[in-house]
Amino acid sequence: MTLAPDITVSTCVMPHEIGQRCLDAVLKIFPDFSADNVPETEEFPVKRGAVDLVCEGVSPDVFLELLKGQRILDTALDAMSLNLQANSTTFLISRQAALSGKVAFVLESERTVGGTIEVEMECNDLIDWMQEATWHSGRQEVPRTVADELSMHSDGSAAEWFDHKGNATFKTED
Repeated sequence: MTLAPDITVSTCVMPHEIGQRCLDAVLKIFPDFSADNVPETEEFPVKRGAVDLVCEGVSPDVFLELLKGQRILDTALDAMSLNLQANSTTFLISRQAALSGKVAFVLESERTVGGTIEVEMECNDLIDWMQEATWHSGRQEVPRTVADELSMHSDGSAAEWFDHKGNATFKTED
């Protein structure tokens, strides 16, 4: 397998949020995440501003296992590659879903309850790594690559679906 990318994970703890709960959500997906600036819970009225928790060099292992367990590898390939720029990409994960040990991708145009976790990935062979990391046996029947004709659209809508006989039907973007 291609070498794993350099991964930076961050989340923003807003004044109304409990810092430890936000950290707990990140740790469910990226257990080696560490931050020493987790805000303490304050009595109302809270006087602190937003606090960014950031950790570089995070392992993708648990994240990838969760994707496999949830059977969302094709969705992950599409979501991770939506903001692909040469050898780097960024994507968002729902912090609320993460608290339950689930990965739910959030589009940048969406507002989500409970905040987001931002993941930045960078390496020379990022496209190859993403395709290998999300590979599954179904791709023997329906091959997938980054930005292929089966990729979801930037608004998250599906580019295809399968009829009851298993035949792919393609729709075009409006």
